[in-house]
Amino acid sequence: MKDLRKYKLFCKMILLLYIISFLFSYMSSSAVALPGEPVREKFGVSRSSKQDESAAALTLKKGYHDVKMEYESKGYEPAQVTDIVLDYQAVTASSRNDYTLKSGVGNSSKRALVWEETDEWFEWTADVNVPGLYEIIVEYYCIPGSSSPVKRELVIDGEVPFDEAHSITLNRMWNDGAETRHNNIGDEVQPRQIEIYRWQTVSLSDSKGMYSSPFRIYFSSGRHTIRFNYIDQPVAISCIVLKSPERLPGYAEVKKLYEAKCRYSGTTIKLQAENSVLYKSEPTLRRASDSDPMTEPVSMESKKLNFMGGWRWRLGNQSITWKIDVPEDGLYKIGFRYLQSYNDGLPVFRQIAIDGKIPFAEMEEYAFWFGENWQTDVFHSESGEPYLFYLSRGEHELTMTVKMGPLYRLVHSLTESSYALSDIIHRIAMITGADPDPLYNYYLEKRIPGIVENLKKIALRLQGDIDMLDGISTRRTVWARNFTAIKEQLEKMIADPDIISNKTAQIENAQNTLGDVILSLQDQPLGIDYLLVGSEEEKWVNKKSNIFQKIYLTLYNFVRSFKVDYDSIGNTYDKDDGNVKVINVWVSRGKEWGEIIKEMADTQFTPETNIAVNMNILPSSQLNIGAFNVLMLALSSGNAPDVALGISAASPVEFAIRDAVLNLEEFDDYEEIDSGFLPGMIIPLKYRGGVYALPETMDFRVLFYRKDIIGELGVKLPETWEDLYKLVLPALYQNNMEFYYPVNPVDISPFLFQRGGSFYNEDNTRSGLDTPEAVQAFKELTELYTNYGVPVKADFFSRMRTGQMPMGIAGFGTYMQLSTSAPELYGRWAIAPLPGTRKEDGTIDRTTAGTSAEAAMILSRTAYSREAWEFLKWWTSSGTQEQFGKELEALIGVEARWNTSNIEAFKNIPWKKDDLETIIGQWPEYKEMPVTPGGYFTVRHITNAWIRSVIGGMLVRDSLEQAVKDINKELRSKHEEYGIIIDEEDNR
Repeated sequence: MKDLRKYKLFCKMILLLYIISFLFSYMSSSAVALPGEPVREKFGVSRSSKQDESAAALTLKKGYHDVKMEYESKGYEPAQVTDIVLDYQAVTASSRNDYTLKSGVGNSSKRALVWEETDEWFEWTADVNVPGLYEIIVEYYCIPGSSSPVKRELVIDGEVPFDEAHSITLNRMWNDGAETRHNNIGDEVQPRQIEIYRWQTVSLSDSKGMYSSPFRIYFSSGRHTIRFNYIDQPVAISCIVLKSPERLPGYAEVKKLYEAKCRYSGTTIKLQAENSVLYKSEPTLRRASDSDPMTEPVSMESKKLNFMGGWRWRLGNQSITWKIDVPEDGLYKIGFRYLQSYNDGLPVFRQIAIDGKIPFAEMEEYAFWFGENWQTDVFHSESGEPYLFYLSRGEHELTMTVKMGPLYRLVHSLTESSYALSDIIHRIAMITGADPDPLYNYYLEKRIPGIVENLKKIALRLQGDIDMLDGISTRRTVWARNFTAIKEQLEKMIADPDIISNKTAQIENAQNTLGDVILSLQDQPLGIDYLLVGSEEEKWVNKKSNIFQKIYLTLYNFVRSFKVDYDSIGNTYDKDDGNVKVINVWVSRGKEWGEIIKEMADTQFTPETNIAVNMNILPSSQLNIGAFNVLMLALSSGNAPDVALGISAASPVEFAIRDAVLNLEEFDDYEEIDSGFLPGMIIPLKYRGGVYALPETMDFRVLFYRKDIIGELGVKLPETWEDLYKLVLPALYQNNMEFYYPVNPVDISPFLFQRGGSFYNEDNTRSGLDTPEAVQAFKELTELYTNYGVPVKADFFSRMRTGQMPMGIAGFGTYMQLSTSAPELYGRWAIAPLPGTRKEDGTIDRTTAGTSAEAAMILSRTAYSREAWEFLKWWTSSGTQEQFGKELEALIGVEARWNTSNIEAFKNIPWKKDDLETIIGQWPEYKEMPVTPGGYFTVRHITNAWIRSVIGGMLVRDSLEQAVKDINKELRSKHEEYGIIIDEEDNR
C-alpha cells in the first residue's frame, strides 16, 4: 500500500513537470521577438523604427509613377499658359565666378551658357502666374569630347522631385562616318561612327523610356527655382522653357483635317533601313546581319550588314532617325519590314515622330507585334485601317524611339510584388534564421502581423498581371505560366499558414522569377529591314522565306562551315600593300569581345597608324600560365603572337622569368602611359626592375549593405574593424542575420597591409609572414570565424537579397549581380568604404589588395615591337576603353560591363554617382601582392593555414609558422631553378 502511494505521487510529479514544461515552451514561443524585433527589444531597449511595418506598409522609393498618382488624386491639370522662357542670362552659378557665355555656339547665331565640369550647378528662377502641370524643355548643344551622353540631376525648389530626376540624360547624335567596307573573306564590316553636332530641343523625360510622355511637374503660383547639378559631360544651353503640355489629337481628329488634302498616287519609295539613317542617339546602334533569304540584300556567301537595329536597339529612349524624301505634297502611308521575335509573344513599342513631332496620339506608343519571322506591315489602327501622314515635298525625318508603352504598368506591378516578397522573406529569416527547422512550428501567422493578408494581396496582384499578359500577347507566355504557378503556391500558404516556414525556398524562387521578368520586360528589341512610303491603295507583299529556301541556306552554311576559320576574324587591309605592317593579337575572351576589338581596330587604329591587326580568339584563361598553356606551346614552336590580351595579372611575371615578354619600361613614353592606371595595379606586373604588361581590367573591394535593413536596425556603418566587432555583429546576430567576408580565396591583405606588413621581404625571395604584424593579421582573420561567427561558406548575393546577410565585403562581381539581377532591391542597397584600422594619429588605414584582374603584354619574339606597343597604347587609352565598354553593353547587356583599368574610362562608365565616389575614394589605398617565382604557393599555404586554425583548431602561430616554412621552401626551389642568388640564411 505504501509502495502504491509512492507510485501515485511519482506519477503526479511527472505529470506536473510535463505541464510546467509545456507552459514554459508555449510562453517561450509567444515571447519571441516579433518580426523585425531584435532580442534587445524584448527587454525594453528602444529602437529607431516601428515593429509592425508590413510588406504592404513599406513603399518603394518615390518615383515619377507615385508623383503622377499624387497629381491625379489632387486633380492637377496642365497649365493653360504661354511658354515661360528662361534664357542663358537668367542664371546663378555655383562657382559665383564669371562663367562662360559664348556667341555662335554650334556654328549658329545662338548665344549660350557653356557649362564645363568646373561648375557644380546652375540655377534658373521662374515666376509662375498660373499653377498647373508644366513640361521642362532644354535647348542644348553637346560640346565635343567624350562619347558619353550629357547627364544632370534636376532639383526643383531645393528638392529632387522624384527618383528618375537624379539622372536626366541629354543624348548626343551619331551616324556612320563612311560606307561599309569588306574584309578579306568578303564580309562587310561596320563603318566608323562619328558624332553629329547640332542644336537639339528636348522635353525632359526618364532615361529608361518607361513613360511615353515627358515629365509633367506641378508648379504652384509664385517664384520657383530650377537647378541642374553636374553629373557628366559639358554642354551648352541656350534656354530653359516651362511649357504647358499639349494634348495630342487622336487619329480620328487628324483624319478630318486630311479630307481636304491630296492623296499620293505615285510609285512606292523603298528605303533600306541600314543605309537611310540620318542620325541616332547612341554610337552602339549599328547595322546588323541576318541570313534570312528574303532580307535585302541577301547575306549568303558572305556576311551582309543588311538591317538596322535588332538586339542593340532595345533600351529605353534609344532612337533612330531615317531620312525620307517624297516627290510631292500629299497623304502617304508608311510601311516597314521588321523582325520582332524576341519577347515570347509580347509586342515591343516605339514612339513615332515625323520632323520631331508626334503626329497623333496613336503614335505615342505604337506596338510592333511578335512574330517568329520577318513581317511586312504598315502603321495602322486596331481595326487594320492604314494611318495616313501628310508630307510636303522634299526631305522629312522619321524617328522611332524605344518606349515601354503599357508594359510599364506591368513592370511597376511586378516590382511592388517582388519587393513585398523580399520583405516577407526578410521578416521570416529574422525569426527562423538561415536554416529553419522543418519540424518546428514558428507560428509565423501570429508573429508576423499581416503576413497572410500580404500574401493574398500579392496573389491578387499576380492574377491581374497574368490577365494583362494574356490580353496583350499573341500567345500564352512562359511568364504567365510561371506567375500562375507562383500564385498557386502562395494560395496554398494562405490556406495553411503553418507551412510558410517550410516554403521559404518557394518564396525566394518566386522573387527571383519576378526579378528576371522585370529585367526582361525592359528589353524592347526591334530590327528594321527596309521602310516603304507610298499611296493608300498600294498593296505591299509580306515577303517570307519558304521552307525550301531555308533548307537550302542551312545546307549551304553547313558545307561552308568546313572552310571557315572561326578562331580568327576577317581583315580589311590589303596583303599586297607593302606599307602596311601586320601584328598578330591573341585574345583570351569570348567571340563577341574579340569581334568588337577587331572592328574598332579596323575602323580607328589601322587608319590612324597604318598598322593592321590579325586577331585570333582563344577560350578564356587559355593564355595564362598553368598545366596546359597555349601561349607557352606557341613560344616553343616559334608561332607566338605579337600581343596577348586577357591574361591574368599573375601571368606576365611568369613569362618574364622565362624571357618571353618585353619590358615595357624600355619604351620612351612608358611613364606617360603608366600614369593612366592606379600605381598599386602595376605591382604584380613588375619583376626585377621591369614592367612586363599593362593592366586591362580591375576589381574593387567595398562594403556592401542593405540600406533598408541597416537603417531599421539603427546601426551605423563600421569605419574600422573594431566598429564591426563591437557594434555591427551583435546587432546582426540578435536578429538572426550574418556578416559576410570572402573565403575563396582567403584574403589576409587588409589585415596585413593595414598593420604595415607585407607578403615578402624587400627582394621578394622570402615570405614576409613571419613578422609580428603578420601574426596579428592572421590572428584577426581567423578570429572573424572562430570568435565572431562569420560563416565560412555562404552565397552572399542570395542572402543579401533575402536579407539574411545584409552586410558584407565583396567586389565587382557582386556589384554587377545586385545591379542586374535584383531589381526589387533598387535603391535599397549601397556600398561604403572597406573597414580599416585606426592609426595613432586618428586616421583610418583601409589598404587592401584585390584590384588587379587581367592584363595585356607584348611577346619578346615579336618582329614588330614598336607597332605592338602602339597597339597596346591605343587599346588601353581612355577613349578606346570607354567605347569598347559601351559597345559591349549594347551587344550583350549591362551584365557584361567592362571594368576597365583605365582611370578616366572607368569614371565614364555609367555607375551610380555615390557608388563611383566610394570606389574612387578607395583607389589611393589599393596595393597589390607582388608576383615572384614560386609565389603561387603563398595564397595556397595561407589557405591551408586558415583551414588548420579555423576548421582544425590548430594554434594560430603554429599554423602560420608551418605556412611560412612551406612558402619559403617553394620560393627557394623556384629561385634556384631560375638562377636567382639567395643568401644562405634563406635556408631556414
